[in-house]
Amino acid sequence: MFGSIRWKLILFYTLLIVVAMQLVSFYLLQRIEQLYLEEARTILRTRGSHLARVLDIEAQRGPFAREAAELVLNDLRSREEDAIVFLLTAEQQIVATSLNAESMRGLHVLGEYPVILESMNAGQAFDAIWQEAGGRKFYTLAQPISLTLRQGRNESLVVSIFIREPLDHTYRILREVQTRLLNSTLLSILVTIVLGSFAAQTITRPIQEITSKAVSLAAGNFDIVVAVKSSDEIGKLGEVFNYLTARLRETLAELRNDKTKLEAIFTHMTNGVVAIDTVGVVIHANIRARQMLGLLEDSPAAYILERLNFGDVARVLAREAPQITEVALTVPQPIAVRSIAAPFHSADGAVSGIIIVLQDITEEARLETMRQEFVANVSHELKTPLTTIKSYAETLLTGALESRELAGNFITVIAEEADRMDRLVKDLLTLTQLDYQKNNLQTRPVLMDELVLDVLDKLSFSACQRGVRFGTDFAEEVPIAMANPDKVEQVLVNIIANSIKYAVEQGEVVISLRVDEKMVWVGIKDDGPGIPLIDQPRIFERFYRVDKARSRELGGTGLGLAIAKQLVEAHGGTIGIRSEEGHGTEVYFSLPRHRPRSDQEVS
Repeated sequence: MFGSIRWKLILFYTLLIVVAMQLVSFYLLQRIEQLYLEEARTILRTRGSHLARVLDIEAQRGPFAREAAELVLNDLRSREEDAIVFLLTAEQQIVATSLNAESMRGLHVLGEYPVILESMNAGQAFDAIWQEAGGRKFYTLAQPISLTLRQGRNESLVVSIFIREPLDHTYRILREVQTRLLNSTLLSILVTIVLGSFAAQTITRPIQEITSKAVSLAAGNFDIVVAVKSSDEIGKLGEVFNYLTARLRETLAELRNDKTKLEAIFTHMTNGVVAIDTVGVVIHANIRARQMLGLLEDSPAAYILERLNFGDVARVLAREAPQITEVALTVPQPIAVRSIAAPFHSADGAVSGIIIVLQDITEEARLETMRQEFVANVSHELKTPLTTIKSYAETLLTGALESRELAGNFITVIAEEADRMDRLVKDLLTLTQLDYQKNNLQTRPVLMDELVLDVLDKLSFSACQRGVRFGTDFAEEVPIAMANPDKVEQVLVNIIANSIKYAVEQGEVVISLRVDEKMVWVGIKDDGPGIPLIDQPRIFERFYRVDKARSRELGGTGLGLAIAKQLVEAHGGTIGIRSEEGHGTEVYFSLPRHRPRSDQEVS
C-alpha cells in the first residue's frame, strides 16, 4: 500500500502532524508544569513566611509552649487536610506538628522528608518535590527560624518549619491538558488523512494518468495525448510528455519510412546482401542473396563464408580492409559471383559484425569470354585469308608468274580471300556503327510484304544456284511496320541468305508475315539440318558458328545474325529462333507496327 505516492504523502503529512503535536505537547506540558510548580512554590514559601511570623508573634506575647505551637499547627491542619507542618529543633526533635498522634506513629521525619535535613544543614529555606510510595506528589519546604522561648528565663530556640503541599490539583490539570492534546492530535491526524488524501489525489491523479499513458506508449500505442489541466509542475510534465510522444511518433514514422525504403532496396536490388554478427549468426540476407547462394532459413554463417572462400568469421573480422573474392556457384543455376566482405561498426565504434555484398558477374564474365573469343575469332578469320594470300603471293614471286594458267588461278584465289576480308571488315564496321547509332534510326511506314518480295527477288539467283525455292505466307491484313527500310532489308538479306545456305538442295525457304496489336512479326523457315539445342542460346553471338568448317566453306563471316539482332533491337523489336535437329530452323523477329494517327487518338 505504501508503495503508492498518495499513501506516502498521507503518511508524511500524518507523521509531520504527529511530530509537531508531540513537540507542542511536550513544550506546553513542560511550561504548564513549570508555571504550576512555580505557583505552588510561591504559595508554599508565602505560607512558610506567614507561619514563621505567626509563631514569632506567639513567642513574643508570652512563653512559647509546645501547646501553643500545636494549636497554631492544628488550626492549619483543619483548613488544609493534606498540609503537614513540623517544628523541629536542631537536634531533630519535633517541637510541634500538625499531625495527630495516630499519623505520627512509625514516622521518621528526616528519613521520610530528607529536604528537612538539607535545609538544616544549609541553614536556609529549601524546597523540593517529593513523591510518596502511593504515587502522590507533594511540594515540600523546609525553612529554619529562630524563636525566643520564655520559660522562666529568656532562651533562644532555633527550629525548622517543614511544610508539605499536595500537587494533586496541578497534575490533574496536567493530565486533563495532556488528554485534550492527545485527542486534538488524533483529530488532527484524522483531518490530515482526509485532507491529505484529497491533496495527494490532486497530485497523484495526473501522475497516474501519465503513468497509464506511458504504459500504453510502451505497449506500442503512440496515438495518445495527456490532458493538461494546470500550469504547475504536473501540467508542465504533461506538456513535455505530449511533446515527447509527438516527437516519438515523428521519429518512428521516419524510421518506418527509412526501414521500408531499406527493405525495398534490399529486396529488389540486383546485388545480394548478407549481414553476420560477431558470433557467426546470420542477421539478414535479402532475397537475391538467398537465390544466389541457395540459402535455407537455418543456413549457418560458416556455410556462406566457406562457399565464398572467406574462411571463418574471425578471419574476416581481423582485417579492417574489405576482402574480395570471385567464385563460381552452381546452386540453383551456374553463376559467377564477386563477393566483397568487410566488418561494420556500431555507433560506439565497436565491431558489430560482417557485411557481405554479392555481385552477379555472370553477364560480365560472359561478355569477357565473348570479348576474348571475339578477338580470337577476328584474329583467326583474318589470319586464314592473310595466310592464303601470303602463301599464294610468295608462290607467284618464286616463279609461278611464268605460268599464265597457274598465275591466273592464284590471283583468283587471292582476290576471293581479299573479298572475304573486305566483307569481314565491313561487317565489323556495321556492328560498330550499330553500337553507337542504334538510337538514331530514321524510321517511316514500310510495307513489309513489298519489302520481303523485293529481297526475295534480289536473292533469287543465289537460291536458284542451290535449287532452293521460296514460299510466302502473308496475313490478309497489310503489314505496315514503322522501320528503316534499308536496315530491315539488311536483316532480311542476312537471315534469308543463311536459310538458303543451310537449306537442303531442292529445298524450300518460307517467309511468313503476321500482325498483332502492336507488332509485325516476320518468320524465315528453312528445311535444313536444324541447330542443336546446346548451340541455340549462342546463335546470335558474334563469330559463333554451329558448323565452322561448313560456314567458312560457304563464305560466311559469322556476323550476319549478330548484325540482324542489333538492327532488330535498334528498332525496338525482338529476335529469336526455333529449331529442331533434322527438322529445319525458323528465325523470327518483330518490328513496331505502324498505326495511323486516327487510331492513336482513339486509343
